[in-house]
Amino acid sequence: MPDDEPPLPGVAPAAGVNHHVFFAVLADADAGQKADRLCDEEMALRHLAGSKVRRERLHVTLVSLGWDAEFPECKALLARRAAAQVDAPAFPLRLDRCLSFQRRNARRPLVLCGHGVWVAGFMELHRSLYGALDSAFSDGEGAPRAAPSVTPHMTLMYSPSVVEEHPVESVGWTVREFQLLYNLRGSPGPYRVLERWTLQDPRCM
Repeated sequence: MPDDEPPLPGVAPAAGVNHHVFFAVLADADAGQKADRLCDEEMALRHLAGSKVRRERLHVTLVSLGWDAEFPECKALLARRAAAQVDAPAFPLRLDRCLSFQRRNARRPLVLCGHGVWVAGFMELHRSLYGALDSAFSDGEGAPRAAPSVTPHMTLMYSPSVVEEHPVESVGWTVREFQLLYNLRGSPGPYRVLERWTLQDPRCM
C-alpha cells in the first residue's frame, strides 16, 4: 500500500505514525500466485533490485483511512458502520499492464493496473464505499463529496528502478468480498482482517 494513497477528507496524516487501516480487495490464491510469479519474471528480465510484497499481502486498495500513532478504534468503528451500508455486486477484476509509479523518493512501487470494463466493477464499489464513508465521517453534515480519482492497482514490489508501462499476462479474479485491513508498519505476515463484507451475486440483485 503506497504511503501517499489519498485518505478520506478530514483524515489528516501525521508524522511518525505506524498504524494503518484501509479498505481493499485481497487477491485470491490463484491471482496471488500468478502475480508473485509475474513479479519474479519482471525482476529477472529487467534486473530489478528491491523488496517484494509478500504474496499474502497482494491487494488492490479501495480507500485508505490514513496512518495513526496508535490503533484508531473510533475510525475503525465508523468505517465498519459505513461499509455495512454498501450494497454492490461481485465483479471481475483484471490487471494487464505493468509499470512503475513515480515517487519523490527512490522507493518506487512496481504495480499492475487495469483499464476499461475490467476495472468498472471496482470503480463502482470504490464510489459506493467512499460515499458511505464520507457520510459517516462527516456525520451527514454538509454536501456529499465526490469520490477522488483513483488508479486501481496492485503493488508487486518497491524498487529504485523505473519501469515504463507495458502489457503483461493478465492477473484476474472474481471479487466476491472486500475487507477492512490493519497494517502495523514493519510487521511480518499477512494483514489483519478486521472485517469482511460479501458482495451480492449479480443474478440475485
